[in-house]
Amino acid sequence: MDRKRIVQKRTTLLQKLAYILRPFVIYMLVKTVAMLTLAILVPSLPISGVTVWVEENSYLLSAVVNAVASLAGVSFLLNDFLKEAAVSGEIDIDAGMLRQLFEFFRNSFFSVKALMLCAVLGVVSAFTLNIIIERISNFMTRVSQMQGTFGSEKYETVKQIQYSVPLVLGLILYGVVSPLVEEIVFRGIIFNRIKKFYSVTKAVIFSALLFGAFHGNLPQFAYGTCMGVLIALCYEWTGCFYAPLLFHAAANVAVFLATGGAG
Repeated sequence: MDRKRIVQKRTTLLQKLAYILRPFVIYMLVKTVAMLTLAILVPSLPISGVTVWVEENSYLLSAVVNAVASLAGVSFLLNDFLKEAAVSGEIDIDAGMLRQLFEFFRNSFFSVKALMLCAVLGVVSAFTLNIIIERISNFMTRVSQMQGTFGSEKYETVKQIQYSVPLVLGLILYGVVSPLVEEIVFRGIIFNRIKKFYSVTKAVIFSALLFGAFHGNLPQFAYGTCMGVLIALCYEWTGCFYAPLLFHAAANVAVFLATGGAG
């Protein structure tokens, strides 16, 4: 009797890369489209003085638009996230997406002590890496006048945008939205997908490099890559998605408050 030859899926490097990177590509495409759309729509709103307000609050608006666009982008990946991050039996697949997410987070809780330790490690790591990278950046700028490269004008712009928001809004944007979105994309999906084909060590390194590159400038690439390694290790250690989420949130909030975000 003839039997059809079974071909295993995703056996080539290209197939594996496509599977691993597809969520990131989708996220970036949707986020970019959302940001462009909002950038066009907001100044054209039929509200008196809106154009002047946009010009006077461009950094604040950029921070909010980025957060809204990030949420739009990650909304296309929630199904992938639940498939990769959830363990068997946690979620009723017949329930709606929001109900599935609620059930996932409700059933994913881990040791309080371990999660608090991850949060403390996030704060300590953030401060340590910020001090190291800032000193290296200043040294390189003084020695070789690389303000446009290592010092990065884009990096300075990013900092101005991040710290232009008031305290409460900053805590929401950087303590909730940013960690949630980025952890879903980089650890919840990408890190877990890499582990299907490669070792944990490679998954930690590759996902961290992509996380660093996502930030778009050299100082933040170095910071993001180092933090990405630590976050992934916490996730792997606990097996609980709350760990990278709390690590990331604690790091963001600590740096935001310490660098003048409360103003």
